[in-house]
Amino acid sequence: MSKKTRVASKSKRLIDNRFARAVISVVLIVFAFYVVFTLVNQQVEIARKKELLDHLNEEIVIQEVKNDEMKQVNEFDDSENDAYIERVAREEFDYSKQGERVFINVAGE
Repeated sequence: MSKKTRVASKSKRLIDNRFARAVISVVLIVFAFYVVFTLVNQQVEIARKKELLDHLNEEIVIQEVKNDEMKQVNEFDDSENDAYIERVAREEFDYSKQGERVFINVAGE
């Protein structure tokens, strides 16, 4: 093999090695960006799911309180049941008895 052929062969291998290193570097950089993007995306999704879980737990507590109240209502006798119905009608639905005067504080205090 002549000296020119050996130099050309070494140059070609050197270029091939540089190209291979460049390709590997690009692949590693793309992979690193993918991993970082995936991790950030998962953290955002986890935060959303935690927020949803907290909201649902609050709703569960509210519903349990309502269920307990309904169990107590079922145990009332008729006079207690009437008083409960009247209280709910006044507080939640702003009802009043016939002929009753209702005063409204327009000052908002």
